Amino acid sequence: MRISWFFGFGWISVLTVVACGMGINFLSGPLGYALYAPFLLAALYMSARFRLYSTQPWRRAHSRAMLAFAELADAEYDAARRERREFDVAVPCAGLATRLFGQDGDGISGLLRDENRKKYYRELAREFPRVFLEGVAEERRQAVLDGIERDIEASRLGPDILIAKAIELKHSRREAAVYLRALMLGKVR
Repeated sequence: MRISWFFGFGWISVLTVVACGMGINFLSGPLGYALYAPFLLAALYMSARFRLYSTQPWRRAHSRAMLAFAELADAEYDAARRERREFDVAVPCAGLATRLFGQDGDGISGLLRDENRKKYYRELAREFPRVFLEGVAEERRQAVLDGIERDIEASRLGPDILIAKAIELKHSRREAAVYLRALMLGKVR
């Protein structure tokens, strides 16, 4: 079971903290003291990641969906290699739509079409301009909005559109806009 989608950090961090904690407890001398550094670093990392996952609801939805998408993309990559054809991102995206929204997600799968995806993103940007203009000086706001339009026009199909819609349905449309802003700023991992 992966805990990273729920807490924001993985098993390696947990094992590091536990191993170092046991070493600090059972070892004496310089080795015991040396284990304080990795213990504190791992604990600080875990705290920061958990805080991000707790305060930004889109992170959990993104993490969970990307784990499913990775599995689907891997299967499509293997199939494309066997059949000696190009990888088609629409195949794992369609599979992700089914996983996220079930068989009844026909309206959702329409977002996979280029014009619908771009329309959805434009609507988010126009409906929540404050999300995208947060921390931007007044004189740069129009340039930022124009840049958002160019980025949306240049965007390509990927799992992000399905994740944004899942975030909208689970949390709110505003949270989907926050997710889109994080995508555009490169803060989504």
